[in-house]
Amino acid sequence: MSTATIDKPHPLEFLIGTWSGKGKGFYPTIPSFEFFEEVTFVKDPAGRPVVAYVQKTRRAVAGSGSGEGSEHKDLVPGPPLHAESGFIRLPGWSNEKCELILSQPTGIASVEVGRIDGTSIDWTTSGIVRSPSAKPPHVTRFTRKWVVDLRKKTFSYIFAMATEETPLQPHLEVYLRKVETLA
Repeated sequence: MSTATIDKPHPLEFLIGTWSGKGKGFYPTIPSFEFFEEVTFVKDPAGRPVVAYVQKTRRAVAGSGSGEGSEHKDLVPGPPLHAESGFIRLPGWSNEKCELILSQPTGIASVEVGRIDGTSIDWTTSGIVRSPSAKPPHVTRFTRKWVVDLRKKTFSYIFAMATEETPLQPHLEVYLRKVETLA
């Protein structure tokens, strides 16, 4: 392990841990929806400039006590909705630039390049590949804006996407709270 990793804090220390909460999804080609999400970031145990990333969502469904005509709808996690996993790479232990390498069960793998600014990261697609069976219309571009508020222990993001039929536009807004701190 290089002394650079010992002498200074990890550039993505603000992300490390598990975050959980709710989000909203919308896009012109689908009905709007709500969901629950959990995201976990783990530093590489070998001390390399890599962070493992795992994201899972569950559709929000009406819970008990949310009968028809009820003014207050209690939403609870329902069936699985989406997942993605991969790694954030920090070339040369950069405090400014990073790369997000992801795969999804929908048959999509992507590389996104990010710019770190304090406790936020702006991501944009560098490349997308699809399996032969990935369902059209195919996604052609992603952007993500991740923002961590250390004082409030919150992680929020806006995710936008473009497809072969739809220009780049917001698709998800997510608000998470830190639920576990990982070493």
